[in-house]
Amino acid sequence: MIKAKIYERSGRINGYEISGHAESGEYGHDVVCAAVSVLGITTANNLHEFANVKPEAKMEEGYLKVEIPLTLTEKRETTAQLILKMFQKNMEAVGKEYSEFIEVEVK
Repeated sequence: MIKAKIYERSGRINGYEISGHAESGEYGHDVVCAAVSVLGITTANNLHEFANVKPEAKMEEGYLKVEIPLTLTEKRETTAQLILKMFQKNMEAVGKEYSEFIEVEVK
């Protein structure tokens, strides 16, 4: 099972952590794993590309953790939060559709 944690404090998303494997299909054909991987990696890339925020990221086999700096300019913060909220909504949608393979928690 994939466990996704979205870290939020005082209405601000600070980052996220994804671990585990969905095992919803054969290796190379696991659509849940593919969806979660795409969301996690593209969100980190979008933070860098569109919010001009360099997130701290750690990635290993079956694990991704992304954190953004605590202090950002207002424009960067607004853009970063929009990107992270879209990530959260999309992860929740995947979690709702495939609840037997993924657990999404906002902490």
